[in-house]
Amino acid sequence: MTEDIKKNKKDIHSLCYLIRKNLTQSECIRLGIAFEKWLGDVIIDNSSLINIKNKNKKGIRERDHLFICHKRKKVYYAELKANINLDTEKSKSTISKCLEISEELKKEYIEYDIRWCLVGFRFLTYSDMPSNIQNKYENIKNNFFGINQYLKMLDVNLEFTEERYSMILNLISDTCFTTTHNS
Repeated sequence: MTEDIKKNKKDIHSLCYLIRKNLTQSECIRLGIAFEKWLGDVIIDNSSLINIKNKNKKGIRERDHLFICHKRKKVYYAELKANINLDTEKSKSTISKCLEISEELKKEYIEYDIRWCLVGFRFLTYSDMPSNIQNKYENIKNNFFGINQYLKMLDVNLEFTEERYSMILNLISDTCFTTTHNS
């Protein structure tokens, strides 16, 4: 089977579309989690931000990334999605979650500027996203980012090209999954 035919089986809107080898759905989820952690480490290593994300607690919604800069009095919250092409109900609940958590943070960090975003990290920028996906998130479009916009919001001096981003994702995938798949 050629690489083009294999690629056609993958969801073009999913992070796993950028991976050379085929991954199971479970592996795609694990890759997203691994990338989220790797990205958090990159942000900490390349900024003055402090990770303030607490361990998950029952009854408190998870916050994918949560950083603070005491010097600039800013809190940064991000919800990260490897596949942002959600059905209508899931996209609405994701938007609602982001808005509610940003309001919670405003109450918790009264003297801080709360910066937040929903990151579709399959894409480098918002403009790379298909219009049907942009439309699902129209009411938060000013807070709906690709990976490069997210890094810029955090003042992290790093910008990916498509080639470099794909290379890094495949290295992370290779590290996570040493076996190849034929499906």
